[in-house]
Amino acid sequence: MTKSYWRVLWREIGHSKARFISIMLIIFLGVAFYTGIRATGPDMLQAATDYYANQNLATNSVQSTAGLTKKDLAVLHQHREQLHYQAVKYLDINQLNNNQVVRVAEMPSGSLNRVTVASGHLPRQANEIVLDQQARTLQPKLKLGSTYRIATTSALNRQFNRRTFKIVGFVNSPRYIEKTTRGVTTVGKGTLDYFALVKPGTLTQTVASRIDVGFKNLRGVTPYTAKYKRLNRANTAKLKRWLKPQAAKRQTQLQRQARAQLAPQVAKVQALAQQLPANSPILTKAQAQIKQAQAKIAAIGRPTYLVTGRAANPGYSEYHENTQRVVALSTVFPLFFIAIAALICLTTMTRMVAELRVQMGTLKALGYSNAAIGSEFLLYGGLASLLGTVLGVGFGVNFFPRFIAQAYGSMYNLPAISVQVIWADILIALVIALACTIGSALLVLRVDLTSLPATLMQPKAPKAGKTLWLEHWHGLWNRLNFNHKVTLRNLFRYKQRLLMTVLGIAGCMAMMITGFGLKDSIGDISVKQFDQLWHYDAIVVRNGSQTAQQRRALHRQSLVKKDLVVKQAQVTVERADVANQTATLSVPQHPQNLTQFVVLRNRQTHATYHLNNRGAIIDEKMAKLYDVRVGDTLPVKLGNRQVKRVRVAAIAENYVNHFIYVSPSYYHQLFATTPVYNGNLVQFTHHSQKRQNAFANDLLKTPGMLNVTLLSTEKKNNFQMLDTMDLVVVIFVVAAGALALVVLYNLTNINVSERIRELSTIKVLGFYDGEVTMYIFRENLILTGLGIFFGCFLGNWLHSYILNTAETDSLMFSPGIHWVSYVYAALLTLAFSLLVMAIMHRKLKHINMLDALASVD
Repeated sequence: MTKSYWRVLWREIGHSKARFISIMLIIFLGVAFYTGIRATGPDMLQAATDYYANQNLATNSVQSTAGLTKKDLAVLHQHREQLHYQAVKYLDINQLNNNQVVRVAEMPSGSLNRVTVASGHLPRQANEIVLDQQARTLQPKLKLGSTYRIATTSALNRQFNRRTFKIVGFVNSPRYIEKTTRGVTTVGKGTLDYFALVKPGTLTQTVASRIDVGFKNLRGVTPYTAKYKRLNRANTAKLKRWLKPQAAKRQTQLQRQARAQLAPQVAKVQALAQQLPANSPILTKAQAQIKQAQAKIAAIGRPTYLVTGRAANPGYSEYHENTQRVVALSTVFPLFFIAIAALICLTTMTRMVAELRVQMGTLKALGYSNAAIGSEFLLYGGLASLLGTVLGVGFGVNFFPRFIAQAYGSMYNLPAISVQVIWADILIALVIALACTIGSALLVLRVDLTSLPATLMQPKAPKAGKTLWLEHWHGLWNRLNFNHKVTLRNLFRYKQRLLMTVLGIAGCMAMMITGFGLKDSIGDISVKQFDQLWHYDAIVVRNGSQTAQQRRALHRQSLVKKDLVVKQAQVTVERADVANQTATLSVPQHPQNLTQFVVLRNRQTHATYHLNNRGAIIDEKMAKLYDVRVGDTLPVKLGNRQVKRVRVAAIAENYVNHFIYVSPSYYHQLFATTPVYNGNLVQFTHHSQKRQNAFANDLLKTPGMLNVTLLSTEKKNNFQMLDTMDLVVVIFVVAAGALALVVLYNLTNINVSERIRELSTIKVLGFYDGEVTMYIFRENLILTGLGIFFGCFLGNWLHSYILNTAETDSLMFSPGIHWVSYVYAALLTLAFSLLVMAIMHRKLKHINMLDALASVD
């Protein structure tokens, strides 16, 4: 190619800067969203992979219903060439002085599950303690250097050699990557609030509570992958096989220890038998007690060894599911930008070819080949695509992963992500960008390059006008003035531009509706869950059935309006194809009164449900996760009992966490036992936070009261993380706005360029500048209105899709969009249209009528 050829190309770019920049911006937006959001999922997974490796997260854990002894460790030691292991001692307590359930663990001697010190340092002295970062969130008064006191029941207090400590640090554990969830326990309300770490020797227990295991064959294997799952299944099977003989040995050991403890009593009774007659009441009673004790010893069963993988850690599986949701979003959301970019590029290149027909004819007449003539358009579009791709990749992979990870960062204790360049996605983005411009150019050039030079050097004949169907509606058509008739004729005359504009604006409108709709869906959770569905203010948990003293203590509180006695327990829903879910099993003592405290209804029809003995009422999100309907069964595990199949009698509206409601009779059918009512749902007369805290503190002074959960606190903790979703709304609206501006400006600029002679003519005829602008603006206004109309339906679908992919396992978004959100999106779209017309008005005011009307014949 000669210097003259390149000079022509650069001159064309200089003369059509607006068109070149608009193509580049459209490609930039499409590529930025595609590469940025596509990189987010892998970046988040890589951050977790690096964190697990750096902190040496255990691949498996072993627990036993009878504790774990040195003999169990000896079994694992035999296979030390395959694994690392460490014993952990811990005790779950209910802190009566601050209403929190805490797991106090001794610092293990091994290197597995290394904690990250957020502030301070690890314990060095026996009187030092470090707390979970979550403790500082739940109790802001806890600070470095302050005193921490363990104050629980008398029985549990005796299991500590020391109960007063100095706080020397706050840490995060790789076992708990989720910020708020710490798993379930059999203490207090059934869920842990945070953990604490102390020096070895603090606890009096002689057996380990858990053994952490790290298999060497999983070192370097990426978590969540098929290879990791395959190897982990094999490792878990090995652990179970190795530990299987231990159950019988441990049973024998427990029975031997029990007999050794009973031996002095047996000796005393034997001595007593030699001193007293055989029918002596004292001797008979003592012998009966010995027989009962011996029967209990004989009844000691084999302990259960529970081997679990990382999936049992709170947040581990959910984090992976969230990254998969981001990947799912990355396959649909950028398609809007790419599809719109392709359409706009097609329109733009069509206009460019039409403008340069004479130049093409001249070059053909001078003997230039079709390849040489067409290469100008290919280079023009290719250069715009290349620049847009480079800028889009640079911005997208650096901004979007960090932005989205920051939104999820409020939910997880993970380090900041490291941006990685995924060359496959960048190559795909470049191919798509080049296809949008070069492909569009080739599509348009296929006709003109085969035409004769004489034909190309003549202006293209204007599109023939057609009779509109509206013209047959004489009652309406005859009432329209000249300008309105011209507007309607021009709209249907340029059908390609009509379609491009409507689709472009509809896509932008859809994204803005999705952004505002997400805000509605998130904001409605709080209102619907805590105001419409839950009509209680506190949950009181006891250590057993309610005593008269506890009943008097509860009703002595002036804040209490009414209460409902219930049994509440944490259960696990287990199925191989779904991550285990924790649910609250609730059994009201008087089911007929439940509706005063909890509304169980169908989300769509609001038909209310009532408990019966034919099944359970479960929440809608759990039904979706496990794909169950009314009449199906759900596998539920209560504590260490066997999994029970619970029949689903109804599916109720619910947005936060999982709940299973059953009647007392159905509970008895399931578990063959009468429920122990260990809690109360309490309604308050006032909602002062100070009075609610005083209520909790006073009630916990009553013997047997374990925990008081205030819903006001739960509401604050649950929705604190959702505040960051406002950032997602902002990015939707800004992105949609940017795309709307580029689309409208580009198409309006093409419209003006195509009709410059027409616009010059009406200016010569005496039209004022404002009237000339309105000549174009009427068409844009109608096209914007059509785009807004179709965008409402498209936005509704996109919003629904994103909700289904962005929800976490324990949260369901409200699916509705407020009508005002449609209004906001429409007004913003209209504002962008007005802004474009304000820019175009300046251009129309400076039209050179003489040049525009000069004949090219």
